[in-house]
This record gives sequence, C-alpha cells and structure tokens, in this order.
Amino acid sequence: MNFEYIESYLAVCKYKSISEAAKSLYISQPTLTNRLKKLEEYLDVTLFERSWKGIQLTGKGKEFLPHALNMATILSELQALSV
Repeated sequence: MNFEYIESYLAVCKYKSISEAAKSLYISQPTLTNRLKKLEEYLDVTLFERSWKGIQLTGKGKEFLPHALNMATILSELQALSV
C-alpha cells in the first residue's frame, strides 16, 4: 500500500473536502481523487460517501480511521529514527 493513499485519506477526513485536502497536500484534485479510488480498491471498501452536501465517511471509512492514524504515527516515528 502506498503511504500517499493513507495521507490523502487522512487529509480528506480532516478537511471534509476533496478540494481543500488537495490544496493542503499541494496536489491536484484529480490526483487526490485517484489516490482515494486506489485506496478503496486496495481495501475493497467504500470509504467516503460523496453527495451535494459534501463528503462523509462511510461506516467502513470510520472503522478504518484509527488504523490509518496508527500507520501515520508509526511512519512518522520511523522517519524520526532515520534522521
């Protein structure tokens, strides 16, 4: 799994907006959408529900959140060790 997918998922969770999350990651909206699609395909679940109201986590999306946060923490700790 590509960590950029997790990073993208967490940004969308934080900003509750694909366009705002893309801006925060300094990537285009289509790139972010593609990352989310690939993550959903990899996990074989739908993480987000998209509607005119915006974007919301599905049940599986909520279930995945603590795992994604844990992965981000572990990666951050590993990166600190290599400095």
